[in-house]
Amino acid sequence: MVGLGDTVMLRKPGSDTEHLWALVTDPDPASGEAVMVNLTTLRPHSDMTTILQPGDHPFVDRPTVVFYADARLVKAAQVDACLASGMGRAHAPLSAGVLGRIQAGLSVSPFTPQKAKAAFATAAAMGRA
Repeated sequence: MVGLGDTVMLRKPGSDTEHLWALVTDPDPASGEAVMVNLTTLRPHSDMTTILQPGDHPFVDRPTVVFYADARLVKAAQVDACLASGMGRAHAPLSAGVLGRIQAGLSVSPFTPQKAKAAFATAAAMGRA
């Protein structure tokens, strides 16, 4: 099962473009939900809270931002099902340092949805982040 620090290539519903998504918590044992964020190319209008550079992750080949506005709760089992069906593919996990930067940014970005912030805070308090 996918968990903390894992990354996957997935398309957003209705889109043909794949993005790298990162799980920033382990799944909740009761609900099976985890907090996930996506990474996208840096643009002039991007949230600049967390910027990744080439070398921070094998997928990152240009300045890349965490798109905190799209942070969401996902059922880990559904992500696993996407991987098993070929609708997504696993990528290299995040290093501890990059994961920490992304997690810190999630809490402070003004664009992170409150639901994602609350779920992350709960996960952190329970040792799942």
